[in-house]
Amino acid sequence: MLFTPLRIGSVTVRNRIAKSAMAEGRCDQDGRPLPSLIRLYDSWARGGVGLCITGMAHVRRGYSFTGGELGLYDDCLVEPLRELTSTVHRHGGHIFAQICWAPPQLPRSRARALGATAPSAGFNKTNLLFDRELSDAELVGIVADFGAAARRAREAGFDGIELHGAHGYLISRMLSPKHNRRADRWGGDFGRRIAFVEEVINASRRAVGRDFPIAIKLNVSDGERGGLELDEGVRVAKSVAAMGVDAIEVSAGTGDVGFGCYPNKGGMPILSGKKYIHQNFPALKLLGPLLDVVLRTASRRVEFPGEAYFEPLARRVAEAASIPVICVGGIRSLAVARRIVTDTPIAMVAIARPLVRQPDLPNRWREGSSAIAACTSCNECFTHVGLGMPLVCRAVDRGQRVDGKENARRNDDTRPTQT
Repeated sequence: MLFTPLRIGSVTVRNRIAKSAMAEGRCDQDGRPLPSLIRLYDSWARGGVGLCITGMAHVRRGYSFTGGELGLYDDCLVEPLRELTSTVHRHGGHIFAQICWAPPQLPRSRARALGATAPSAGFNKTNLLFDRELSDAELVGIVADFGAAARRAREAGFDGIELHGAHGYLISRMLSPKHNRRADRWGGDFGRRIAFVEEVINASRRAVGRDFPIAIKLNVSDGERGGLELDEGVRVAKSVAAMGVDAIEVSAGTGDVGFGCYPNKGGMPILSGKKYIHQNFPALKLLGPLLDVVLRTASRRVEFPGEAYFEPLARRVAEAASIPVICVGGIRSLAVARRIVTDTPIAMVAIARPLVRQPDLPNRWREGSSAIAACTSCNECFTHVGLGMPLVCRAVDRGQRVDGKENARRNDDTRPTQT
């Protein structure tokens, strides 16, 4: 079942394994893919992934989480992106562009330069700034940006898009009763909190037509007091399915929980986590050993036990919605991946960090290997991207062995692809 085709809207992908979105940090400052990003997606498509979902493509210039992510904010970016999509297609894979409005979870320096904004005014635990409430006109403009980005994704050869509605980015916070405390048409009761995502879906659909898949990565639980809880999250999922979304990738958590490590099995790497905090918040160096205690406490809060820790959430959504549901979160073995798509109503599994270390893991599983992924969930890849480095497995980068083979250090290409 794991290696049978799956239809998502008008597209049929070759198997039930998706590469979930990760910040990759392998684009130039304008959002054009560097050759190293093309090589990365080439390895994932050759490695047997059925559906590649890109890292967050920003819909307005400058609003990229790392400054090194894909851009879909200008027509001049369409042609450079065609090399990325054609690379995946050449190996029989499919690719969706995940499109995102990164605020209010921009790093501190970027948020200060662009302006700290959020659905509602208040203190932002992610970057320790005070957010200004987005105006009605600004939200209307962002909706238009999503629609234009969706059009460009289709023109660039992507097979579909995934709206980022999880982890505390704008769509996620607009849905949350804790983070959306507005008193206008965009906030308050459930019907008004869901209005923004409905407008984004409608704008995207108008831009791409009925035959182009639109998926959404959706928080069904914020994992924090006063935030979106599972019952209401399932209600959101049923609502977006009725709005014409073709698939839902189920996730949870915001950047306010565990310093952004909430969705990531394994907790927070203390040393690189401290480096990130010192880089973004120099004054916190004065906390000294106290910072270690804070980080270890936060890390324990997000240390998910076992595999497939979001499977119960995804199962609830799959039982309620009549479209394909994708389960992400700590999947590390063929046995668990196979069980999920065979014994539950969940249609697809998504993995991310294991593919950084073993890009050919799907092919290994298809050929009969029952080995558990070599990824140790150390989260060094996660924090190092936050430090402005390109996505890489730190264990592989240090030349550690995987499956008996020595892994060469990856060269990071700083030249943009041809336009």
